[in-house]
Amino acid sequence: MSEMKEIDEEDLTEQEPELSEEDYLRQIALMISEKRSRAIAGRGQSGIEQEWLEDEEHYEGIDNTNRGEMSTYRSKPWGQGEVGTTEGKPAGSTIFFNITRPYVDAGDARVGDMLLPSNEKGWSIKPTPIPELAKIAEGKIPEKITSQINDGFQKQVDAGQMELEAGAVGAKKTRDDLVAGVKEDQRIANEKAGRAEKQIEDWHVESNFQAEMRLVTADAAKVGSGVLKGPIPKKHRNVAFIDGELVVQEEMIPVSVRVDPWNLYPDPDCGESIHRGNFLFETDTLTYKGLAELRGQGYIDEAIEAALKEGPKMATRDFNSEGGRAVNGLSVDDGNHSGLFDVWYFYGRLEKDDLEAAGFEVGEEYIEVIDVCITMVNNNVIKIAQNHLDTGEFPYDVMVWQRRQGVPWGIGISRQIREAQRVVNAAARNMMDNAGMAGGPMWIYLEGLVEPVDGVFELAPRKGWMAAEDADLNHLDNAFRFIEIPMRQQELAAIIEMGLKMAEDVTGMPLIMQGQQGKAPETVGGMQLLHNNASTVMRRIARLFDDLITEPHIRRYYRYLLQHGEDDTVKDGDFDINAKGSSALLERDAQNQYIQQMGELVMNPIFGLDPKKWMEQQLTSQRLDIAKFQYDDEEWKEVVAGMQQKPADPAVEVAGMKAEVEKMKVQLSAQLKQAELQQKTQSEDKTFQFDAAMKNIDAQIEQMKISGASENVMKKIQADLATEVMRLKTQKQLAGAEGGATQVAAPAVEPLGRADNGEAFEG
Repeated sequence: MSEMKEIDEEDLTEQEPELSEEDYLRQIALMISEKRSRAIAGRGQSGIEQEWLEDEEHYEGIDNTNRGEMSTYRSKPWGQGEVGTTEGKPAGSTIFFNITRPYVDAGDARVGDMLLPSNEKGWSIKPTPIPELAKIAEGKIPEKITSQINDGFQKQVDAGQMELEAGAVGAKKTRDDLVAGVKEDQRIANEKAGRAEKQIEDWHVESNFQAEMRLVTADAAKVGSGVLKGPIPKKHRNVAFIDGELVVQEEMIPVSVRVDPWNLYPDPDCGESIHRGNFLFETDTLTYKGLAELRGQGYIDEAIEAALKEGPKMATRDFNSEGGRAVNGLSVDDGNHSGLFDVWYFYGRLEKDDLEAAGFEVGEEYIEVIDVCITMVNNNVIKIAQNHLDTGEFPYDVMVWQRRQGVPWGIGISRQIREAQRVVNAAARNMMDNAGMAGGPMWIYLEGLVEPVDGVFELAPRKGWMAAEDADLNHLDNAFRFIEIPMRQQELAAIIEMGLKMAEDVTGMPLIMQGQQGKAPETVGGMQLLHNNASTVMRRIARLFDDLITEPHIRRYYRYLLQHGEDDTVKDGDFDINAKGSSALLERDAQNQYIQQMGELVMNPIFGLDPKKWMEQQLTSQRLDIAKFQYDDEEWKEVVAGMQQKPADPAVEVAGMKAEVEKMKVQLSAQLKQAELQQKTQSEDKTFQFDAAMKNIDAQIEQMKISGASENVMKKIQADLATEVMRLKTQKQLAGAEGGATQVAAPAVEPLGRADNGEAFEG
């Protein structure tokens, strides 16, 4: 017997003639129930359940201090003591300054955006690469093969079977045929891989794979572990309207579903991977009605009847009846009072002889053990089925946020932030308690000095007090003394800030990952550096996602396709699962900004880039649905038909282009000549204006000398003339500048064909 058979072989051999099929089935149930108790005890002793409970409570903002305020959390976690109370109530503030929930939600959302974008997948299927064949496809035939081909034809030439030239031609044709054959084989292999990839992708769409995967990442962010089950066969219903009738079709397809980590019980000896264990359990619940409806659907009806008569019972970590707590792994209580049956699914191996003795037909190809899936309620086996995967793999994968040593469970953000949450809560509660004390002063009353008018010794607004009969009026100011309690808000707020900074450090999720810039520099380089640092944690998680989910999960889908797929053409080949897409999706998110800047490069055919693919990436980077922007099928057919119309004669197009170029040359030449003529005319006009102005100035000077003007008048005139000369010189210099210049001095005489006097160069 193998390690999993726990019944003594000799005893079984002696009893074999006396045991019925029902007895063997009962023996199988006892073997499985003992393993179930081991799995329950092993997970409980690991301490992970206590941590999960604390993680979920902190996510909801619950601890021992405020537990009584939460209607759904009335009991404290196992093994924890009570906090300080007064008459059954907390002695101070119970505020829970919840930073766990936003950190968990931010981490989960970030992972979802990076690894599960719309219309995108993080994997692909490619033919197994063979370096030698890849070189041959490129025309690089290895020297050894080339020599063999040449030697074969040379021998025929030496034997006189063909001419030397014919031998050379034959050798070349053989080499060309080899390259062409390898290229064709690669094309066929790529086509098969593409069809396999498309089939798996279609299954994922039909089973809403991404929605289930988002639930898994949410579990991983909160409690550190998320469980994905698949592929498992499930009936899928398609409804269509065909030939005027509503047609409902059912087909069996593989699907993936999220499993609550609380419902998974691996072999305690599995280490860090559940697939290293000998067995695995998943549990779920069924109502009386749900269990009864399983009769007649491929289950063992007698076992279902027995379970219904027994009523719901709870499986325990104790297998034997020590202390009266359990019998054969079930609680001695009459049942769990929730009214729900616990259904257990066992994945593992059973002996071939045991299954045959229990009345199950086993094929001859199985020698000793068979991988099975057994469904059990209480200790009643209600179904035994062969594992739907020939490899015997467990159809489960565990995604961890951060690895733990020695166990398959991980550490989530809620656990990472635990101490920081405690620091923030302690400081916030202390601040609230102190604020309550500092909200008003404490007071001291000196008896005998004053008495309240209403006879009630308490402070109140506008309350009247009167001096006592024997009171010393000089000491009435001492009747009351007030003591102010400092608020300490700044000091306690600094502790809260320290806790928040601690949360960033222990989770590796700075505020920039949550959409807050903080003190980040606004320079391009500074922002890029911050983005790279903030993405470090995401890169680690992306690699874990590839290693723990994408690669093994998609590989099982491919094996399911080989085993149960209807398309036999994809089964002939050796393919690899490329699971590096998740990391690539993360890196691409950092490159989205550059994708937007590639538009001009993509439209240039010299770079050999596909504008359609670029646009798809552009829309995906903005998280837009590509299908909303694409043509309908009929519209696209019309567009393709128009693109496939017979193009015009290239010679005619070239001649037209040449004529257009010559026409443009003539127009440009005429424009240049006109500009040169206009510039020359403007220059001659300005020179004529300058000479006329200078002659006018000289005439005025001579006239002043003749009239005998006074010296002061002459100086003023000379100053005015000097200013005018400077303006004219400036105008002359600007006139020689390229393109002309703005008018500075008004000409004394307008040239022919120009504007009227005083209006030159206006407009």
